[in-house]
Amino acid sequence: MGKKCQEIYQKTQASLDQEAYNDALSLLDEFSNDCKTKDARELRSVAKAEAFNGLGQYDKAINEADLALDVTKGKSLNAWFQKAVAQNKKGDIQASKESLGEVISLTEMNQNTQQRASNYALMGALYSRQLNQPDSAFFYLDKAKELDPGNPDIMIQEGDIYVNFEDYDNAFMAYDEAQAAGKNDMEMYKIRSEAWLKKMDNKYGTNNAQELKAKMTAQEKEDLCTDLNKALEMGWRDMNKDMFAALVCN
Repeated sequence: MGKKCQEIYQKTQASLDQEAYNDALSLLDEFSNDCKTKDARELRSVAKAEAFNGLGQYDKAINEADLALDVTKGKSLNAWFQKAVAQNKKGDIQASKESLGEVISLTEMNQNTQQRASNYALMGALYSRQLNQPDSAFFYLDKAKELDPGNPDIMIQEGDIYVNFEDYDNAFMAYDEAQAAGKNDMEMYKIRSEAWLKKMDNKYGTNNAQELKAKMTAQEKEDLCTDLNKALEMGWRDMNKDMFAALVCN
């Protein structure tokens, strides 16, 4: 995909992570108009399926998952997972088990060790984010770590899973490991910044910059602002984060 398509897709993923499903669907309309490759069509349909699952529109989710499976000739792991989620929510437990069986089969058949590890990490992330099942999430994450123990992307997935379960100490330990393994780009500091903001929101019950400025400790401000300022210095363009940094970090 081209740069513009990648940027739209990243915004879509951010909306999905924040459970802003209608925002994600709006972004995907723009994505559909501009991004026509096979990979783009798969990503679009899978993201739409996740958004529809989040909105409780399970028939639409299954339809989008099937479109992704048609594009990939049945080989989209994420599409099978989204289909399984929708089937489970509709009460079709047997069909859901069969779809999850396809996810596991596709993963275990992959002869590329790093790709298999990435697939297990993805399964862990999906079990965490969509099904809220920590045991399954960490089971598949551990499989990924065993196969590719030095992969910083898997360490980031681990941190993201801990964030989802509001275990921020372990999340930042995982992010620190990813940085020690060489992941020190803008994306890393974006991830850390978002995790800090979620932690503060959970602790103080607000994401309002002025309210957080009044409530956060000096150490919390230092930790958050160090990562946020680093991300902005490295080129992160987000007006809300710019305003937050100007109000809280200066």
